[in-house]
Amino acid sequence: MRIKVELHRDVVAWLFERRRQDRLIDSFYRQLEKVSTEPITNSEAVADPGLSRYMLRFFTFGGSNEYIAVFQYNVGKDRMRVLKCRRLKPARRPSSGPSEPGEPP
Repeated sequence: MRIKVELHRDVVAWLFERRRQDRLIDSFYRQLEKVSTEPITNSEAVADPGLSRYMLRFFTFGGSNEYIAVFQYNVGKDRMRVLKCRRLKPARRPSSGPSEPGEPP
């Protein structure tokens, strides 16, 4: 059984800005469909105090899962609300030199 899904206005704007990227938009909606059938099973927990003081969840989408969508899941109301979409941060590259004087590279 699917639950009710709401998109925050920032998410709607984010999707609108990428309206010409059909694969990305299709990937988002395919994953959203999958997650809306079983939100806990098909997502992971995340804490983001900037968005909510409560525990949130996220799912990945896009080519090579390069984007995430963060959402609230309200079990009592059987509803999820997508709050934010963003690109995953690139992996940090190790520096080529010592970070502190006297440290080995």
